[in-house]
Amino acid sequence: MRSSSRALFAAAVAAVLVVLTPTAAFAAYYGRETDYAANWAPADVDQHWTCKGMTGVLVCFTGFGDYIKVYDDKSDGYAAAADWDDVDSSRSGSCVSKLGSGSRGTCSKNFTEGHTIRLRAARYNSGNPVDHSAWIDINVS
Repeated sequence: MRSSSRALFAAAVAAVLVVLTPTAAFAAYYGRETDYAANWAPADVDQHWTCKGMTGVLVCFTGFGDYIKVYDDKSDGYAAAADWDDVDSSRSGSCVSKLGSGSRGTCSKNFTEGHTIRLRAARYNSGNPVDHSAWIDINVS
């Protein structure tokens, strides 16, 4: 009887602690879709890249394969990212590079032809936004 009382008391204390323990703020990258850049890039031949940059980050998009490239060119401890938004649908997200300074990574997306994609360069600290560039609009063909 005594051990069941202890078990019940321990369960009650654990439940109270779960309810009263503050959780870390939810950290999320831009939009609903988060992809992590892979350490590869398609050949630049005839890709027709459109790019946007800011301090520490250069992001590029091509409609030939719907690739997003992220260049992290500053050793600042932040993750470099390409935030994107399909203005003709409800899709939005980030291509995040955690590959480190001096790296370039690629995300492969599948956007609808004829849609307009907004793209911007951004930096994040553990999923929390630090800063970002202005948006550029790109027509997916």
